[in-house]
Amino acid sequence: MANIAIVRVFVSVIAFTVFAVLANSTAVHAQSIDDGATSWHQKTSVEEEPSAENWVGGEGYRRAASLYSGVTWSPFSNLRQDGLRIRAITGQGMYSYAGGDYHGTSRFIDLLLGWQLSKGGTTIKVFGGTALTSNTILPFDPSTQIQGNARGIKGVIEIWHNWNPKIWSSLDLSQTSSHAITSAQFRTGWRLDDPAWSVGPEAGVIAFSDQNFDVRSRTYIPRLGLFVRYEDLTYEFTISGGVSSEVTRPVGHQATVQPRMGYATVQYLNRF
Repeated sequence: MANIAIVRVFVSVIAFTVFAVLANSTAVHAQSIDDGATSWHQKTSVEEEPSAENWVGGEGYRRAASLYSGVTWSPFSNLRQDGLRIRAITGQGMYSYAGGDYHGTSRFIDLLLGWQLSKGGTTIKVFGGTALTSNTILPFDPSTQIQGNARGIKGVIEIWHNWNPKIWSSLDLSQTSSHAITSAQFRTGWRLDDPAWSVGPEAGVIAFSDQNFDVRSRTYIPRLGLFVRYEDLTYEFTISGGVSSEVTRPVGHQATVQPRMGYATVQYLNRF
């Protein structure tokens, strides 16, 4: 039943984001053309510059799914200008393991302060702050420490670079002290004849530490896939998918590798 619920929630998010972007893309894209725009990261000025953005998204794997939402606010400038940034993110994930014997629920809240720097075609954002997490596993699993509430320090670096009007790359990195959670994602996009659309490859990894029966371990979940992205002056919509795996390396023991699995992600962003 938990797996069915995960699928239903994830499909609902995809349906909502697809509907939202289709409902707004025609009008907004016409406005972008009138303004001479090609892309948010290339546009130098618009009539009204937004100072905040919010987003909603989700990820799905064979035995796990998550939903998240966040907001970034530039209190003293617009989003394209360098300066202070305030960010808050919250989300929830559901997963199962040990052949479906255990079902977990994870919730988190990130509260971050950051700064944006831009030079030429490169934009860099650096954030730091606190991360609050809560993990519940049913039935209770005494073999893992990833349960209960935890508080940690989190750092984030986001880099965007326009190589030329047709090609761009992005790199997102984050590190949280609790459970030593690390994530990285790299994308390179090629803008199509309609510059609001771009496609390309992506690669990423999520890693975390645990302690089971006095044995410390590090789990890695790498992934490799393709993405499609729509972008204009106000909205962004990205969907991606590919293959992933799970590798656990206990200290002093041989690593175990789970069979390959598919994954899918979706995100919808609005600037205002």
